[in-house]
Amino acid sequence: MRKTPLLLVLLLSTSLLTPLSDVAASSIDKINQRITQIQKAQRAAESRISEIEREKIQVASQKDQAHQDLVVIDRKLKETQERISHLDIQIGQTTLKAQDAAAQLDEATRRVEERDELLKTRVKVMYEMGEISYLDVLLGSNSFGDFLDRLNTVRLIIDQDVRILEANIEDQKIIEAKKREIENHLASLQGMYKETSDLKADLERQQNERAAMIAQLAAKQEELERVRQQQEQAMLDLMHNMREALRDKDQALRQRQFVGGRFAWPVPSSNRITSNFGYRTDPFTGRKTGHDGIDIGAPQGTTIVAAADGVVVVASYVRGYGNMVSIDHGGDITTLYAHIRNGGIKVKVGQKVTKGQKIAEVGSTGRSTGPHLHFGVYKGRTVVDPMGYLRG
Repeated sequence: MRKTPLLLVLLLSTSLLTPLSDVAASSIDKINQRITQIQKAQRAAESRISEIEREKIQVASQKDQAHQDLVVIDRKLKETQERISHLDIQIGQTTLKAQDAAAQLDEATRRVEERDELLKTRVKVMYEMGEISYLDVLLGSNSFGDFLDRLNTVRLIIDQDVRILEANIEDQKIIEAKKREIENHLASLQGMYKETSDLKADLERQQNERAAMIAQLAAKQEELERVRQQQEQAMLDLMHNMREALRDKDQALRQRQFVGGRFAWPVPSSNRITSNFGYRTDPFTGRKTGHDGIDIGAPQGTTIVAAADGVVVVASYVRGYGNMVSIDHGGDITTLYAHIRNGGIKVKVGQKVTKGQKIAEVGSTGRSTGPHLHFGVYKGRTVVDPMGYLRG
């Protein structure tokens, strides 16, 4: 966050609160210097408040985007975890299949070994019988019937030997195919599991990053709000300081004092009071709160006049009041005119005005529910009921 001129504002707010002990002897030049310093501080505070509002909008947008990203990441993380759980089940099932296949392979191997042993036994027997060929067996027949029996026996032996060889070859093929199938399937599952686990780790990293970002942005929002409140308080202090400085200048020039009497009604074309001074139900919160003035209802653009002669001490936007004008009438009496429409301020700080002179136009800026003038009267720094001056 950029450093602000808040220190200057607060120093001015503190040092300028004490009025001159002898206004008549004060130098007009020194008072003008005070006014210039206050105006400079007001501009700096207004600029910083505007900057803070822009930063708040930007931070809120970033925070909203981070929340949206987090929702998407959470959804993807849930889907990924479901995928991992599904792969765990598949790997478990495939492992069982692999164990079953291993048992089948063991059985097939056992059969191959048995057939090999059978062939070895047959060869051994034939060897022990000597050089006896199948032809010898046939020629050694005693009769034609014996010849046929021996021929069938030889055929059976030959067929059996062929089947044994073919079965061995087929079992070898089955074993090799089964082994490849299981190895390939397990490799595929393990690859998918690793890929999905890596994705989960990346999503968890993104999730942690977004959560940390949201926490940082929330802290920044709090800091911006704290600084904004400081600036607004400084603006209020500067408003009082300006009022006192201009009052001192006016007293030094004319030694004028407000001698009482009735104020001019600030909205000549409308006498409709929509909210009186004192406690009322706040239109925004619904709670009982103090109302530091009276509200006079009137259409947008309706003329607002100065209640009495005086010097303008504020003519700018102030949070809550919106566009506002404040006039120092001397004798520690100040009037406040708030919620002026944009472009509706017709005077400037330091300008002398007369009773009944147009100073602004009705609007609905700031904390307002509709077009009206909020009119307030201050005795020193204490707000008082304006009707005591309007009826007097």
